[in-house]
Parts: sequence; structure tokens; C-alpha cells
Amino acid sequence: MTRPNDHTSAFVSVLPGRIRLRHRMLRDRSRYAALDARLRTLVAVDGDPAVGSFLLRYDPADTAMEARIRAEVAAVWATMAPAEPPESPTADPEAAATANDPIQRLRRRAQTRSTINRVAKLGALAGMAGTVAALGVSRKLHAQMGIVAIAATLTHLAVHWRRTFR
Repeated sequence: MTRPNDHTSAFVSVLPGRIRLRHRMLRDRSRYAALDARLRTLVAVDGDPAVGSFLLRYDPADTAMEARIRAEVAAVWATMAPAEPPESPTADPEAAATANDPIQRLRRRAQTRSTINRVAKLGALAGMAGTVAALGVSRKLHAQMGIVAIAATLTHLAVHWRRTFR
């Protein structure tokens, strides 16, 4: 398993002639610029520092290019110090200011909704599978699993109600 600050975790897609890098450490503009400068000497680079993402395109016939890209990323990554979290929210005044930032609140809200939705989808699938499996066991268990599946499906619909009922 890779560590969160390991450079190999940044390689999210590797195809012949195309590599996608994405990592939260690359959202820092100075880190992004350092890696961008090194990679532009090798390949065509598109990216977005706000997302921390690079799309690297190169000739797929050049079989050694992927190894050179990995070496460049590893070299730059070694110079990047991992971002240390502050000890407490009040210890860092900038962190305390961003805690009430409306954009940060929206991001946290979206992440919470995403987590709820993921659990609801898994619950709906498990409930449906349990309903089918309980058919041969007991009618009561079959009904209970059906209720679980319906409740999880309704939770999923509640998270996406705006898109569902347009």
C-alpha cells in the first residue's frame, strides 16, 4: 500500500501516450510549478493547479518515456515536504479563518453528501441482495431486508432529489 505522500499515488491513469497525475499536494502552486517546469521539458502538459492535476501526452512509440516521467516526478516529489496539519484550529489563524469560509463549508457539505450517498448505495445493493437471499429462509426476514433496501434507495434519492425530479 502506498503512503499518502508517496509519488506513486499521484499516477491515477497510465495509458500508452497518456498519463494523468492528480494529488492533493499538487494543489500548492509552488509544488505544481516545480513539477510543471520539469515535465514540460519532456512532454506536452495540460493541467489545473486548483485541482492538482496534470495530463501528460507523449508519443506512445517512445517506450522509455514513462520511466523518464516517473523518474522526474520522483525527483520533484523528493523535494516536496508533506503538508503538516496544524496542532489545533486556533493555533493557525489562517486555518481558523478558512474554517468559516463559505467555499470550504460547501466543500465539506458536498463531501458529507457524497459519503452519505455512497453508504446509501451500498445499503440499497446489500438490501436487495439480502431480500433475494431471504426468499428461501423466511418471509419476515425477506420483508425486513426489503425495508432496508427501500430506506437506502430513498436516502439515495433524497441526496439527489434535485436531479431526480427535474
